[in-house]
Parts: sequence; structure tokens; C-alpha cells
Amino acid sequence: MERICGLYARVSTEMQANKQDSSIDTQISRMKSFISYKSGEKDTWKIKKIYKEKGKSGKNINRPQLQTLFNDIKSGKINTVVCVKIDRISRSLLDFYKMVDLFEKHNIEFISLDESFDTSTPMGKAALKITLVFAELEREQTSKRTKEKMAWRAEQGLWNGGQILGYDLVDKKLIVNKKEAKLVKLMYEKYIELGSLLQVAHWLNDHGYRTKEYIANKSQKKHGGCKFTNTYVSHKLKSRVNIGEVALKDKHYKGQHKPIIDKALFNQVNTLLDNRSPTRRNPKQKKEHIFILQSLVECGKCGAYMTTKYATSKSKKRHFYYQCTANSHGGKKACEMKYVPAEKLEEFVMNKIKSLSKNQEFLNKIIQEANKSVDSLLEGHLDRKKDQENKLLSVNNQIENLIDAIANKKVSTFKSLEKKMADLEEQKKELEHAVNVLNFEIEEKKQKVYNADVIHKSLKKFSEIYEKATPQQIKDLLPYFIKKVIFTPQEIKIALFDQPTDQGLSFVNHSKECSLELSKWLPRVDSNHGPSG
Repeated sequence: MERICGLYARVSTEMQANKQDSSIDTQISRMKSFISYKSGEKDTWKIKKIYKEKGKSGKNINRPQLQTLFNDIKSGKINTVVCVKIDRISRSLLDFYKMVDLFEKHNIEFISLDESFDTSTPMGKAALKITLVFAELEREQTSKRTKEKMAWRAEQGLWNGGQILGYDLVDKKLIVNKKEAKLVKLMYEKYIELGSLLQVAHWLNDHGYRTKEYIANKSQKKHGGCKFTNTYVSHKLKSRVNIGEVALKDKHYKGQHKPIIDKALFNQVNTLLDNRSPTRRNPKQKKEHIFILQSLVECGKCGAYMTTKYATSKSKKRHFYYQCTANSHGGKKACEMKYVPAEKLEEFVMNKIKSLSKNQEFLNKIIQEANKSVDSLLEGHLDRKKDQENKLLSVNNQIENLIDAIANKKVSTFKSLEKKMADLEEQKKELEHAVNVLNFEIEEKKQKVYNADVIHKSLKKFSEIYEKATPQQIKDLLPYFIKKVIFTPQEIKIALFDQPTDQGLSFVNHSKECSLELSKWLPRVDSNHGPSG
């Protein structure tokens, strides 16, 4: 495969751009060395374009070179994005999520040198996905804490929102704005008179009224002062803030601010609104079962994957299960293995994974085995790197000595020195390349330890996140550290990602309960309620 690469480098300030250790040139040099190293493999790696972002913050995506990179991705000019570190391309988790979605949509491989994220490899994809899922769960926890704080403030009668017509926001508290309060009352009166949200909005606009104007604290930008719309008027008339209350979701609390609308007027208007609003029928759709082990379960008898199915009983209740694909298509002649109830199997596997996540001896063994493997792989590499670095140091010293000799006029002719300097610079370039190649080779060998560390940390956190994550999040996460689940009625084997399958975890006599459960609800072959899928 041909890798057409876009290299992205960024520094936040022009001053940083001129620093040796964090300069644009240093980042680009590392990425070029990586491409040069990779080019010796079976894939062809080519640099299509270098995106240099100088003096731009990574807190948002409003950066010229980054937008050019996005456009080149969408137009198919590149298929691989390389950066030195993730925070060079984004410091915002939300923005990075969106980038990963863009990468996946356009089949872009993403490589970050420092974090060892390389989605051109299976485990690189796993590492990135696991990191993103955990980060998303952390973000959701932060969001939950924010919501809890907002709920507490609402219970105390404190306002959680921003600027609102009829009040001024002073130290996060609502203070009545008398002029605006009169306008709010006028809106209620006009609705009783005109009976139409749109007509009220037109009347206000025709008489020169506008929405609340204010200056944002952070940006110091002017907001509001716009024409009214029927939606704005509706929201304002329904807001219980006007009668001295604060609301959070469907709960209402007595606020610490003063009301600007009489309750009788508020109730009169909202009764009219309810009577005139169209009836909408939007029933909630029935939630279906999410097969969290989908594409992971393998038939232990024939080796085929087990596909997801459901059956509907006479009581119209749906039962979900995994069925051997060979049996599904070819019957008993193809494979005798039939069904396993999805919920029972999933519960069993999840409990085993949670158990492993608390088994420190097992977790430590993963890292120890990886370290042993890496130690043998690194034999000779570190010695060769040290040898090349010593040669590079010697060449650098020779170059400095020549420069000193020229500066102190200790030589009478420069012609021979010029050739000597050129030879030394060429040697330096070759040695630097050799050191970089060895560094990448060493990092590649160490990747096994990194992979083991990903599994170690993922399993360690599993119990914690399992209680908080949605079934869909669990489903998205599992394929990145479970390679497969091999099922038979007598035994389950769970093979962890990047671990040998034959060293998978074996649990014997697990599924008698599952087998018994099958006979309770699975329809007979001649039943009208046969399996669907």
C-alpha cells in the first residue's frame, strides 16, 4: 500500500518557533526520519505535504493549516496524517473526537510519534480507541459533576443560565431590569390580545423593540439586539423565571430573584398556549438489545463466528441470542452448535473480565511477559545505537574544531578544509539518520510493552467504567482488548488482544445454566415464531 502522508507541525507562538527543542523544524525533522524509516518496509511512504502552523493555539480548530489539512483529507490528496504529539494537532478532547471521526470516514491512518498511536497497525487503533473511550467516560463524569452542581444551585434557588430578558446578571444572580421587565409584561399582554406568537413577534419588531443586548464577559463581544421570533416569544412566555422560580429539567424551585410577572397572568397565558399548541405524537421507540459481543463470539465446534439473532415468543416477547453461522446456513449437518442466550453469555463474559481486572497477579504477568519479550528483541539494538551516537559525537567535535581553527585563523588555506568540512557534514547527516532509524526500531520493539500496558490499564479500569458506560460504549470498547470469545456448551475461552490465542483464558463447565435457559424459550423448528435476524 502507498502511504501518502501529510505532516502536521505546530507551535503556539512565534517565539517557540525559533526555539531549538520545540521548533517547527525539529518536529518536521523527526517526522521525516520516521517516514524514511517506514519507507524501507513493504508499504511505500511518501510525503505529500507539510503543514506548518506557527503562532497558533491548539485549543480550537480555527487554524489555516489545519483547515487546509482537513480539505486535503476530504479531497483524497492524502491517506495518512503524522504529528509528533497529539497536542500539536489538538488540545481539545472534543475537537480530537471530531478529527478521529473525520479520519475514519475518509480511511485516514493517524500516527502520533510520542504517544505511539499508529492506526496503520491493529494495536495502534486499539490504543487510540481505548484512550478515546476512557477519555469520553472521564468527560461524561465531569459533565455529571457539573449537572449535580447545577441541580444543587437550582435547589438553592440560584440561576444556572446566562443573560435573560427582564433581568441583569450580577455575580451570577438575577437582578430585575425595570425597563426590560415592562417589555416582558407587554409580551404577555399582547399575546392575550393577538393570540398568536408570530403576530406578537411582528408587533414587537414593528414598534422598534429588540432582544436583550449585553457584552460577554470572556470575549467582550456584543450580543443580542436582534429582532424577535415566534420561538423566542414562546420561550419567554413559558419561562418560569419570570414568576420568581428556577427550573432544572422538569423540576421547579423557588428562586432567590424577584418575580416580574404575576402568577395569574403567567397561568392565563400558558393555558392559552397549551390549548393552541398542536398535538404531536412522538412515542419513544422500543429499546432493542445491544449485542455487546457482536463479531467477537466464535463457535468452539466448527470455528465459524456466531451471529446475532432474536426469537419472538407467543407472548410477543423478544429473546436475543448468538447462533453459529454455519448452523444457521447449513443446519446440523454443517454444525451441531445452535444457540446461546445473549444476555447470559454477555453477563458471564463481563463478570469474568471484571474478575480479571481485579486480579493483580494476572495483570502484572501481562507486563512481565511483554518485558521479557522486548528484552530479547532489543539485544544488540541499544549497543548499536550507543556506537552510532559516539561516532556522531566524534564527528561533531571534529566540526567544532575546524570551525575554531578557521575562526582563530590557525590555517593558511581553506580549500582542503572546505572538502574536509563537507565530508564531515555528510558523515554527520548519515549518522543522525542511522540514530533516528535505530530509535524508531527500538520504539517499535518497545511497542509490545506499550500494548501490554494498554491492556493492563484497560482491564484495571474495566470494573469502574462498566458501571458507568452505556452498552454501546462497552460494545465499541471490547473489540480493542478482547480478540475473541470461543464458546462451547462445556467451555468458554477468552483471548485478549495482542496475547496468543492458545494462551487465552479457559473457564470450564460454565454454561449449564445457559443451556437450561435455552429450552425455556427457544421455539420448536416448526413454530411460527422462528428466529429472526
